[in-house]
Order: sequence, then C-alpha cells, then structure tokens
Amino acid sequence: MAEAPRLSLRAVSLEFGGVAVLRDIALDLAAGEVLALIGPNGAGKSALLNVISGIYRPSAGSRILVDGTRIDTLPPHRVIRAGVSRTFQGMHLVGELTVLENVLLGLAPRFSLGAFASLLLPARAVAEERANTARAAAVLELTGLAAAARERCADLPLGILRRVDLARALVGEPALLLLDEPASGLAHDERPLIAEMIGLARSRRDLSVLWIEHDLDLVLSVASRAAVLHHGELIHQGDPRQGAERQRIIAAYKNGRPAQERAA
Repeated sequence: MAEAPRLSLRAVSLEFGGVAVLRDIALDLAAGEVLALIGPNGAGKSALLNVISGIYRPSAGSRILVDGTRIDTLPPHRVIRAGVSRTFQGMHLVGELTVLENVLLGLAPRFSLGAFASLLLPARAVAEERANTARAAAVLELTGLAAAARERCADLPLGILRRVDLARALVGEPALLLLDEPASGLAHDERPLIAEMIGLARSRRDLSVLWIEHDLDLVLSVASRAAVLHHGELIHQGDPRQGAERQRIIAAYKNGRPAQERAA
C-alpha cells in the first residue's frame, strides 16, 4: 500500500475580486521531499503558500490535506497546530527582542496554557517555559545561532536574520515547512546560505519542504522536485536531477507553457 502524501492539494483555486490568482492546482508532496516552486513574479507562488498556511481562504471545492487531515477550512493558528510552519519573505521578526525570544515566538501557537491557566497552574507554566527554552536552544545550536541567542535582532545583518526566521519555523518541529523566498535581499555571495538552510531543514527527520525560489541554478542543484507556476496554473513538475527532465523544467520556466517531451 502506497504511503499517503505529506501534503495533498486538489482543485486548489483562489480569486480576488473575480480575478483568478490560482487555478485548479493539484500537487502532492511526500514526507522528506524538498519541492521548489518556481515561476515569474505574479505567478501565484506566495498566494499558494498563503492558502496552505491559512492566511487566504481558497475557493469552494478546494481541498488541502496534511498527513490526511484537511486544513483548508482552518484558521492560521490551527494550521500551525496541524504541523505546518513557514518563513516569510519579510521575516516579521521583532527587532527589539533577542534571537532567542524571536525563536520562542514560533512556539506560541502550541502553548498548552493560556495566561489565566498559567496563574492557576504556576508550576506547570514554569515547567513548560523551561521545556520550550530548551527546545529553542537546541534549534539555535542546529542553525549556528547559539552565540547570538542574546543579541537583539535589530542589531544583526540580513544573513543572520534569515537563519533566525528558519529557526523560528523549525522550533515547533513541523511536518511541513514552507519557505517563502529565503534568498530575497541577500547578496550574490550570500546565496550559499540558502542551500545550507535547505540542508538544515532536510536534517529534520521526514520534514517536507515547499520552497519558493527564483534562483534556477540553486533549484536545479538542491531540490528533489520542481513545480513551475505560470499565471496561477501548474504547468510542469519534475525531478531536476534527471538530465532530460531538467531541460523540460527550464523550458517551462522560460517559456511559460508546458514543456513537450521529444519524440523517440
């Protein structure tokens, strides 16, 4: 019996004011797979991540499942509890907080105690705080941020902040990680950081990654699979590690239409 996909998208569509942003997207992502989502600006890549993470509500008839649980009707905090985490192109880090404090914010939707319950159960609240701090410290170690744990994010360069954003997304031990253009704003000589970030994500057992990227060379060298979006439609997907398929991915990306296989 085939293993169920980690992420399953069926007939996923999205409209704003009658304008179609996504059109009937069907896509599966296996456990442990890294899928790069590529396409020109305006193709619908970020919109798709926003639909999966619950920020946008898709059109009627759309279905999104994570490990068999339907999430397309859930609000964002419940999507997080279902095992989905993400980074943001703009990162949304709190500059006045430390690296450690920003990473701990990634656990907020999973806190078992609210403010009132914490007053009633102080010992349990302290134990939960210690456990969460230990989890955050472990992720800081993994992402090479341990030495910067007490630094304010406002005082750190962009490359370090990208790591903080990744650490915040990983601290809740998600099943599915959504990466929204992690290379955005980085200088060319900082681009190897993205491959390193993907590698760190892959080091988490069975973690699946859906990754928006514009650097085609990086996609072709790092991703398990690439999916090409154009005007809200999924026009091609395949394994960039296979020579012929790599060329079809490049052609679909450049031409904005499905690549045709050559006749034998």
